[in-house]
Amino acid sequence: MANGVAFDDAVSKIKSGAASNLNIGAHLVWVEEKSLSGVKLPGNYKIFFIKYVLGLIKLADIEQEARTQLDKISRSGIKPQFINSHQHLHLLPSITNIVIKLAQEYNIAHIRTVNEPINFGGGKLLRKLQLLFLRWLSRSAKIKIKTAGLQINDFFVGVVNAGNLDKSYLEYANHIANQYPNATVELGCHPGFEDEALRKKCQHWGNYHWQQEFELLKNHHHG
Repeated sequence: MANGVAFDDAVSKIKSGAASNLNIGAHLVWVEEKSLSGVKLPGNYKIFFIKYVLGLIKLADIEQEARTQLDKISRSGIKPQFINSHQHLHLLPSITNIVIKLAQEYNIAHIRTVNEPINFGGGKLLRKLQLLFLRWLSRSAKIKIKTAGLQINDFFVGVVNAGNLDKSYLEYANHIANQYPNATVELGCHPGFEDEALRKKCQHWGNYHWQQEFELLKNHHHG
């Protein structure tokens, strides 16, 4: 997240070798964080979506902000391997076109799509409806991305229970990876160190358990 408060810390950790074996991606952020380019965009993704549908989002602003974020990542010495975005906004058709153009320009091979199976896990009805919508958007995005000569992840797990991943999700992702050994399986997760500042900043996200996910991933990795 080029406009995230922990950007410099993340870059230093990557360069220190702590994450040298990981693929690092650009997580484009158009809402909820401060714009780097100075363009004015809605602070809330729901308002963003309504304005997008009504044609009130300037696509030039979207491109300018995304370009500024990618430039900052490049200047830091990090070469992103993939692109995704906060609240999956890059899957909105006109924004997908912009992201494909930038991925080609910055030589970034992969763009995330969402195709989590609808029948796995619990989750709230609203989350499942959001997943259905993301799957629908991803179908057309996938065609455009592949036509452009870029690549996508084959599977994505973690939408319905975002913020509340448990061991069954890890086992399910591993099951898919074993079943399709040549596929790219992406696990969406939000590990973090919880404190009052984080809870206050992200209280509108709902019931997220960053520390719990961190411990789960750490223990699974060591196990």
